[in-house]
Amino acid sequence: MRQFTPNISSKAINRETFKIILMWLMVLDHIGYFISPYLADVFHLVTRVVAVGFAYLVVEGLHYTHSRKNYLTRLIGWGIFMAIGNYLLNLFVLRKQYSLSIIGDNIFLTLALGSIVICLWDNQVKSFKLRRILKILSLAILLISLLPILEGSFVVIPVMFITQLTHGDVKKRDLWYLILAVFLAIVELPSALSVSGSTPVMLFDSVAMSASDMCFILLIPMLHFYNGRVGKYSMQLKYVFYIFYPLHLWLIHLFANGI
Repeated sequence: MRQFTPNISSKAINRETFKIILMWLMVLDHIGYFISPYLADVFHLVTRVVAVGFAYLVVEGLHYTHSRKNYLTRLIGWGIFMAIGNYLLNLFVLRKQYSLSIIGDNIFLTLALGSIVICLWDNQVKSFKLRRILKILSLAILLISLLPILEGSFVVIPVMFITQLTHGDVKKRDLWYLILAVFLAIVELPSALSVSGSTPVMLFDSVAMSASDMCFILLIPMLHFYNGRVGKYSMQLKYVFYIFYPLHLWLIHLFANGI
C-alpha cells in the first residue's frame, strides 16, 4: 500500500507525538478565561492548526483502517457522547457565560461529517452511475459544510477533502492548502480590518478573533516534520484524544464556572 504521508526522516515526528503536540496546543486555545486577552489572541492564531491537524490524521486513518464503517461509527458515537455531556453541563452546572455549544464545541461531529464526505467521494461502488451520484452527494455535503454550523467545518472539511485528493503529492497538497488560506484571508480580513478608530492592538485583536482561520496554514510546516509512522505506544494511546478532548474542555469550563 502506498504511504499516505511520505517519510521525512527517522528523527521526524511520528503519529503519536503529533497527536500529543496538537492536544497541548488545543489546551492553549481554550484557556482564554484564565489569561490576558492579548495572550489569548496570540494563542488563538497559533492554535488554528489543531483542528486541521486532527482532520489530517483522520483522513490518514481512513486510508489505513480495516473498516471505514467502524472508524466513522466511532467518531459519530463520541460526537453524540460529547453533545450529551455539553447539554447536561449546561443544564445542571454551567452558568450562561460559561456554557458550551451543543454541536459548536464538538470537533468529533465535524470530523465525522468530513469523513462522510471522504467516504462518499472515495467510494468503491462498481456501478458508474451510482458512483457518480455518490460523488455528487459528497460535493453537496462539502458545500453545506461551509455554513458555520459545526465547529470549524468551513475550514476543516475543505482541508480533509484537499488532503484526500492530494495524498502522496506533498507539493500539490501544500499548494491547495495555500490557495484555501488565501481565499479565507480574502473573505475574512476586510471585515476584521474595517474597525473604525482602531489602534494596532485593536486591529490585532479583531484579526485574531475574526480572521484567524487562514492561520491553519501553519499545518504545512508541521507536516514537513511528520513522518506518518506509528509510534511505539500507538496501541496504548489509541483512544487518548477521544478522552482528552471532551475531558479537558469540560474541566476548563467547570473551573471557569467556579465548579
